[in-house]
Amino acid sequence: MKGKLTVKSVFDNDEVIEYTTDATVGIHNGTLFISYSEDSESYADTNTKIGVSKDVVSLNRFGQFPASFLFSKGQTQKGKISTLIGELDVDINTQKLNVEFGKGSLRVLLCYQMIIQGGASTCRMDLSCTFGGDR
Repeated sequence: MKGKLTVKSVFDNDEVIEYTTDATVGIHNGTLFISYSEDSESYADTNTKIGVSKDVVSLNRFGQFPASFLFSKGQTQKGKISTLIGELDVDINTQKLNVEFGKGSLRVLLCYQMIIQGGASTCRMDLSCTFGGDR
């Protein structure tokens, strides 16, 4: 089904990235999946798929700069991110994960540390999606 996705990411240096885009939403084995195409020039031809269940959020990006993250409250999970300098292993320490499902809507709030080569960056992601009908 069609959806409208808004993602707001805040990084510890107060950099804010926010965008709204069209998405495709589906449910498989109790997990809601949101797929969308990145629209910025630096991520041209990049597709992202987010999986959301009550306790776990996954983010997988495919294209020029692939990434794979798993967010699970109170846990540190291994991930990967590709950059201009190559592929890097990351640890994702999820400090807060709130998932709210509504009729035709979803809201996710994530607070986490991204640990890359010993350095940590504190991040927050607020994701909201409306879906169903003729959006």
